[in-house]
Order: sequence, then structure tokens, then C-alpha cells
Amino acid sequence: MKTLIKRLMQFAIGSLGSAVLNLLTIPVVTYFISPTEYGKTSMFMLAQTLIICVIYLGFDQAFAREFYDYTDKNKLFQTAIFVPLVFSVFVITCMCLFAKPLSLFLFDSEVYYQAVYLIAFSTLFLIFERFIFLHIRMQNKALEFSIFNILIKFMILLCTVVFLLAFSDTFITVVYATIIGQIIGDSILILKNYRLLRFNLFHIDRTLLPKLASFGLPVVVATVIYSLFVIIDKLFIRYFCDFEQLGLYTAAFKIASALLILQITFSNFWVPTAYEWYKKQKPMRYFKIVSDSIMFLIALLFTGLLLFKGVIIMILSPEYREAQYIFPFLCFYPLMMTVSETTNLGIVFLKKSWLNILVSIIALAVSVGLNLLLVPIYGAIGASIATGCAYIAFFLARTYFSMKIWKGFSVKRHLITTSFLFVGATLNILIHSVWLITLINLVLMGGIILIYIPTMLTAYRAFREKRHQTASQEKGMEI
Repeated sequence: MKTLIKRLMQFAIGSLGSAVLNLLTIPVVTYFISPTEYGKTSMFMLAQTLIICVIYLGFDQAFAREFYDYTDKNKLFQTAIFVPLVFSVFVITCMCLFAKPLSLFLFDSEVYYQAVYLIAFSTLFLIFERFIFLHIRMQNKALEFSIFNILIKFMILLCTVVFLLAFSDTFITVVYATIIGQIIGDSILILKNYRLLRFNLFHIDRTLLPKLASFGLPVVVATVIYSLFVIIDKLFIRYFCDFEQLGLYTAAFKIASALLILQITFSNFWVPTAYEWYKKQKPMRYFKIVSDSIMFLIALLFTGLLLFKGVIIMILSPEYREAQYIFPFLCFYPLMMTVSETTNLGIVFLKKSWLNILVSIIALAVSVGLNLLLVPIYGAIGASIATGCAYIAFFLARTYFSMKIWKGFSVKRHLITTSFLFVGATLNILIHSVWLITLINLVLMGGIILIYIPTMLTAYRAFREKRHQTASQEKGMEI
């Protein structure tokens, strides 16, 4: 237990550091550029998100799945990264050939086609970053993982500040700063892990490639659908509204992403731990305790953001004040993503990756339907409601299919908590009276705590039992 907690804390250093640097970037950018310019910046983020979702072809997930079963880790790394690198050549070529139309679509002008070239070039670094980080994470080198995460985010923040001070206060300055900062940080990561990149044709396991592809390609189909699910809200705002609404939405999304501190930390810790527990056939109650505990913790953070949204919004420029009514429903994104990591284990363990496609289709259908209904009327607030509901659907579908094929555990507390938070988020959009909404949020937080008192007592008893067993074993060894 002590080892698990230590590992979690070391992963938390990187997640917390990265999140803090991300949060520092928000007031820096919003101080210099208007919501309209920030909306154009979000289109760059949209393009990068789509590339990230597609470029790995699911081989990153296959790499993680095979890591503990394959003896030669370096050969596994080189085999897994080979196909995404080859595919990136095709992606880069297409982006360069269609740079002007892409610039027009993203930034409403063909003038910025050179930025498309730079985005295309940066995909190579994103691939190396993803697979090297996976290699480090699966080896449970939590501290090293954290240090390089912080380094990359720091380089992006540093370049953003320098560029905005040295050049014009426009979105393109932020785009160039972000890409160049990313490339510098990734270059340092690659140099530190250069031994992994000594490519030789004979080090690629040709017999392993079909196995990786059979697991990864169904994942990439789901990932493509999921990537559409991720970006559809911004596309609807871009079509039905303007760049100002898109900028407000992006700022609100950044605030809600503060919850990603826990989501990223937990995912980095949980993936290798869950595989270990499954191989050792740990009792189901351990998985349930983790799931309930993480739901409780993120729900508390969720209500904390709602409670202090007026204070949090002060970090932004006054032009972004309306963002406080957009971000409540966006908090469901990190909440549902994190909790579903603990409830979708049946899909992962039994290698039913094709179910991820069905999950993504369901979530995408909910997102498209609600965005079509709400965005033309309510703008960015409508998009946030649609996104929150879509992520709830994502969690429910993931959990349902997992529990159908795996013995699983009860998720009643998850459903009750989600219902409470849904009502709370709705009230935070509708009620603008500070004292009334503060009282409501305090009651909501109290209700969440009451729901999870039994879970915390169970976790405490399990921890005490583990400590007692460890102490007894140590005493027996001394005798």
C-alpha cells in the first residue's frame, strides 16, 4: 500500500505541476488577446487534438497492453512506434499539400498556411513524446515521468510569454509559441531516451506487428469517432456562432480542465496497477474501493470549482466574465473520463476493444443531437450542456458494456452522485445570485460527503488490515 501511495504521489507531482503551468498560461494569454483571437487559437488546439487522436493508429494502446507480456521492451517499443511514424509521413504530406484550405478552415484566412506546415512537422514530436512517456509510465518511473511533463509545459509557457512580449498580440503568436515550446521540450525528452530510438530493421518484430494491429486498429476506429466527439462542440460554435463565443467557451474549458490534475495523475497510476491486479487476481472489492474513492474525490473537486467559480474567473481578463456560466457542465469531461477508467476494465482485460467503437458512437450521437438543438439558441452555454451530457453518456455506455462481459461491481453511488452534480451544474447556470448559489453548492458538497462516508470507512479498514498483515509478516521474519 505504501508503494502504491508513493507512486501515486510521484505521478501527482507531474500532473499538478503541468496543471499549474496550464492554469498560469490562461491569464497570460487572455490578458494579451481578446476572446475573438482566443477563439481562433482554439481552432489550432482542435486541429492538434484531431491529429493526436488519429496519428497513433491505436498502436500506443497496443504497446501498453503488451508491455508486461513481451520480454524485450526496446524491441516492443520500436515495433509499436514504427507504423505511426510511417503513417505520419502520409499525414504530413497531406497537410502540406492542403495547407491553404486548412488555414482558411481553421483561422478564416489563407494567410496563415505556414502555421499549418509547423503543425504538420510537430506531429513527429508528438509521436515520440507519446510512446516515450508510455514506456516510462509502464515502468512505473513516476518521478521521471513527472519531471518531463513539467518541463514540456514549462517550455510552452515560457515561449508563450516571450512571444507575446516580443511580437503582436494575436492568436498566431500563441500558436507559434505553443508549437515551438512543445518541440523544444520534446527534443530534450528524446535526447534523454535516445537509446530507445536506435532503429534497426532487425529490431522490429514482424510477427508482433499483426498482433499489435489487431488490438490497435479497432481502437483507432473508436478513436476517430471519439475525436469527432471531442471537437464537435467547437465545430458547432464555429458554424452557428462566432470566434468570440468560441473564445469564451475555450476559456471555460480551460478552467474545467483544472480537474484534469486528478484525471491525468490517476490514469498514469491506474493503468499499470489495474493490469498488475488483474494478473494477480486481486479480489473485486479492491477495484470497487478505488472506483468509489476516485468518484468521491473528483466530485468534491467538481463542487469546489462550482463553489469558487466567481473567484476562479478573476484570473481571466474582464472580457471573459461570461465564461463562469459556461464551465459547470464542462466539468463532467474530466469527471466521467476518470471514473470510467475504473468501470470499463472488462473491455480492457477481455480485449473487447471493438466495444469502444460502440461507446464512442453513442457519445457522438448524443453530442451531435444536443449541440444541434442547443447551440443555435444558447451559443457556448448550449455547447457546454451538450458536452457534459455526452460525457455522461460516454461513462454510462462504457460502464454498461464492461459490466455485461465482466463480473464487475455496483455503481449505484456513481449514478446518484452524477445526478446530484447534474442538478448542481444546471442551477449554477440559471442562478446568478452569489449568496443563493453559494448556499446551494455547500449543500451539494455536504450531500456528496454523506454519500461516500461508508466508502471512506471501507477504504480505511482495508488500509488498516494491510498494515496489520505487513506488520505481522515483519514480526514473523524477526522471530
